[in-house]
Amino acid sequence: MKAVALVLGLLVLAAAGFAAVVLWLFTRGGGQADLTRRVPATVVSPRESYDRSLGSGYQLGYAYRLDGQWYGGSDFVSRRYWTPGQAVAVCVDPTAPRRHVLTLRNERCGQDVVNGDGVREATPRSAPATTR
Repeated sequence: MKAVALVLGLLVLAAAGFAAVVLWLFTRGGGQADLTRRVPATVVSPRESYDRSLGSGYQLGYAYRLDGQWYGGSDFVSRRYWTPGQAVAVCVDPTAPRRHVLTLRNERCGQDVVNGDGVREATPRSAPATTR
């Protein structure tokens, strides 16, 4: 009897875990259709880094300007998708310019999912220093 209860308990836990993973996958990156404005971004201080699940890449800061205000964020970017010198942009919600996703290839803004990493919240910042 105890063995049956244990097996049933494990099955319930496995089903709950599976449901949680499916829910997480469906909600991750959602709600991006209102990010309709594409804005060029300036890469700030990229440095080589390593992420266990994504491999080698870069930790980079970025800044973008919208309606006279500068905003900034940071992200890990896999070497497969970006290398220093390549352009980056953000898709921004024009009514809430801090809401954005980083785009590394020419993703179209305004889609249900522009970037699977999900919407980020930028921080107001000063203009990035220009490099020579």
